[in-house]
Amino acid sequence: MGMVKGMEATDAPRWWRPVQFLLWVIVLAAVVTTVVRFATGIATIANVNQAYPWGWWVGFDMLTRIALGGVGFTMAAAGEIFDFRGLRHLVRAALLLGLLWYLTYAAVLVVELGRPWMIWWVFLSWAPTSAMYEVALCAVAYTTVLVLEFSPLVLTKLGYTRPVRRINAVYLLIVITGVSLSSLHQSSLGTLLLLLPTKVHPLWHSDLLPVFFLLSAIMAGPALMLVEHPLATHFLRRQPRMDALRGLGRGLTVIVLGYLLLRLGDVLYRGQAEVALSWGFESRWFWLEIVVGLVIPLALLLAPGTDQNKWALCAAGAFVVAGVALNRLNAAVITMKVHSWEWYQPATTEVLISVGALAAMVLAYVYLVRWLPIHEEPRLPRETAARPEPAAARPVRVAP
Repeated sequence: MGMVKGMEATDAPRWWRPVQFLLWVIVLAAVVTTVVRFATGIATIANVNQAYPWGWWVGFDMLTRIALGGVGFTMAAAGEIFDFRGLRHLVRAALLLGLLWYLTYAAVLVVELGRPWMIWWVFLSWAPTSAMYEVALCAVAYTTVLVLEFSPLVLTKLGYTRPVRRINAVYLLIVITGVSLSSLHQSSLGTLLLLLPTKVHPLWHSDLLPVFFLLSAIMAGPALMLVEHPLATHFLRRQPRMDALRGLGRGLTVIVLGYLLLRLGDVLYRGQAEVALSWGFESRWFWLEIVVGLVIPLALLLAPGTDQNKWALCAAGAFVVAGVALNRLNAAVITMKVHSWEWYQPATTEVLISVGALAAMVLAYVYLVRWLPIHEEPRLPRETAARPEPAAARPVRVAP
């Protein structure tokens, strides 16, 4: 829980120490709950049952974490393949976030499935027509690609230059492979729900579910970076790259608008407008998802002066991230219907394990951004660190 070695205590804000302590407490509580789960069985800590085998862990830790983990392939494609102006500077942070989302997803998945010593069996199985099998293989393969993409930073820090040169020689090929793999399993997550026409509510069940899941994962990429970059640079007392934030804001505006029109158009085309306007339990969650995740951020992004305010852009990104999470939870947990006498409500311990994984992710992220050159923006003078940021410096192209 101490400060990173070699860093002065004053390099972190004063509020970080109590927050850090709280995060470690949450992680410890989640670890204890996990030990109880493996010692006494899943029924001790989870409310899943034969009628509702897919609960909170699937809706949040699989569907949502993987969607937000799409920040890695989205930003890698934008910065490394298409070389959008200013976005290359954000790729390192995006890869770190993507890797942490996927690793914490894998950790919770092991808690849910149990018997982690049998996880290797999936690689010996062969079920090419199974969407779940495709998700499993592509997720493992993409996590491996993320490790390769991020490893040059760690290897360089440790002084291993030879493997870094070899990775850099094929770096673009690695990025293209990662984008392909991530696109496959992001859409296949929608295919999983497409196979449940009697369980997924009509407001979410659509033939376009694979497309919606892929588009929302792409949308989550720039949204998450609009949250990460202002917060990280503020925490590290560095000058934010406003040119990159403005570019992300413009791109996110187009994606959110397109997704909103497609989503509402699909509901109208399938004849579900009456259900959406019925103001029942499901329709209220539907409109909450639309308003929070699409309408509010679109209004923020289109408001005058937003592109000059890092916190307004950060708020817009946060609303989009919340909307993506609501979309996954609505489809797979909140409005999921099963024709049975069984019912499901997530246990506190289920949510605790997920929150513990999030806390561990935050702690790992903070340590790594202070140990590795993730953010190389110029430092703000200490006396002006709390004031509004000055104009961003002209970006310098940084090699991966």
